[in-house]
Amino acid sequence: MGSTLTLSLQNDMKELANVLQVVNVFLEPRNLPSKLMYAVSLVTEEILLNIIKYGYEDEGAHEIEVQIEVENEGVTVTIEDDGKEFNPLLVPPPDRSKSPLDRIENGLGIQVVRHVRNAMEYRRERERNILKILLLV
Repeated sequence: MGSTLTLSLQNDMKELANVLQVVNVFLEPRNLPSKLMYAVSLVTEEILLNIIKYGYEDEGAHEIEVQIEVENEGVTVTIEDDGKEFNPLLVPPPDRSKSPLDRIENGLGIQVVRHVRNAMEYRRERERNILKILLLV
């Protein structure tokens, strides 16, 4: 039984909590393992947070599209935005020679996403970032 949630939000931190609530309400009746539901929520939050905080060079409103697709074998999260080109697959791993506090200050969100995902792909099309993340049961 596959099902899909598609939604849009503005690049406004105030919208993030509402989007995460909608995602959780969508996932709850699908009887997914709690670990998978947590991973979907975490990945969605981390990526949206990065886009909202760092993706735009202007203060204007921008639309971010989110698609959550549930299949028998797992969940695919696809996030599309018109921000600066940013390929998270090219972000180097954290410098382990630095203290944990220094590593946290440099941001570990992308590393967390890398840790919980099963596959991740990025492409840039029509001046848009398209990130697809697969999380398996």
